[in-house]
Amino acid sequence: MTIIIIGAGIGGLCLAQMLKKNGMNVQVFERDANASDRPQGYRLHLDADGISAIKESLPEKLFELFELTSTNPLAYTTILDTALKLKRRFPIDEYSKTEHHIERGVARHLNVNRATLREILLTGLDDICYYGAKLDHYEADEKGITAFFEDGRIIKGDLLIGADGAGSVVRKQRAPEAKLMDSGARAIYGRIKLEDARKVLPQLCIADVFTAASDARKLILGVGPIIFPVRPESAAQSLGLDRTLNEQHDYVGCIISGRKEFFGSDDTEVRKKTSDELQQMAIELLSDWPSEASSVPAAGEKGSFFYIEMNSSIPFDLKPHHNVTLLGDAIHNMTPSLGRGANVALKDAVLLGKELIEVALGKKELVNSLADYEREMTEYGFNVVRHSAEMGTKLLGQDPLTE
Repeated sequence: MTIIIIGAGIGGLCLAQMLKKNGMNVQVFERDANASDRPQGYRLHLDADGISAIKESLPEKLFELFELTSTNPLAYTTILDTALKLKRRFPIDEYSKTEHHIERGVARHLNVNRATLREILLTGLDDICYYGAKLDHYEADEKGITAFFEDGRIIKGDLLIGADGAGSVVRKQRAPEAKLMDSGARAIYGRIKLEDARKVLPQLCIADVFTAASDARKLILGVGPIIFPVRPESAAQSLGLDRTLNEQHDYVGCIISGRKEFFGSDDTEVRKKTSDELQQMAIELLSDWPSEASSVPAAGEKGSFFYIEMNSSIPFDLKPHHNVTLLGDAIHNMTPSLGRGANVALKDAVLLGKELIEVALGKKELVNSLADYEREMTEYGFNVVRHSAEMGTKLLGQDPLTE
């Protein structure tokens, strides 16, 4: 069986690692020119779903590398007032609606640098990962799948997996009935070097998984730490791996988020702003707050700020297909209010990987495996979409989810 994965994001790479580890024939096609072609974001929070998926997918030494370069924060989501004084500290599994991890005895939380995690997931995939490959469309029949790329490449296989994010080309053809909605929320992301963050933030902001302050408008300042136990550039060598990760420094990720009206009337104009202009906008958005909070974005790294528009999938019934499926944001894109998007994508990858291994062993037919995967994946995936929208409405003034 030849498996084609469209998209070299975290979910697609996790699946590729799992399939390759089990001796399966897999190829990954990524539209970007290279692995660092565009900003991918900073801090990610991984819970038991994400951590266990990575452990199950990676070779043992690469999982050790993952652990060596992951932050072990205190397992709290913390709420502050606009003067950065403590209001409430939630156990994060309570906040994120992952109490079932506690019940199963698997609860664990890490903060990871997205770029470092992606480097680790790409390790050993050089021979099967192809860049500058933007899918145009596919053709599917009972004999297999043919993927047509904009550069003229034509690739044949037995199964096509759309792991190509919220703007998924695969989804638009596989499930044209699927819709995204504008959540009505926007955000400016940046980061603050750890030594500078210590000067402007309380210690619990450096210790907990995530800390947020908000005002009556539901405008939020959120922060989360990345403190490497071992520097990425030396971690691989300490494990005897012939691999060098890119140099990184400790930092605190920073987000200023709220209703789109706070960011101007035209997203197109905001997208044109430079990082410095976005940083200044973030400073101005908090200008009415006490100086303790309004000084936080001013401490950010120059050149680190970027703008995002928050969209959400609208849950729907995914019709079965015999050799095309989806995972991660390509099917259940969600707003980041629960911090679960990456975890659900990683959970998808392992669930689908297990089904495909059953097919390779002759224990199941492909069409049945895909149906079983999609039934379970859409149930838990769209539940998290709903929970994320509920929390986003409560905290950010996000528009209620359209059903």
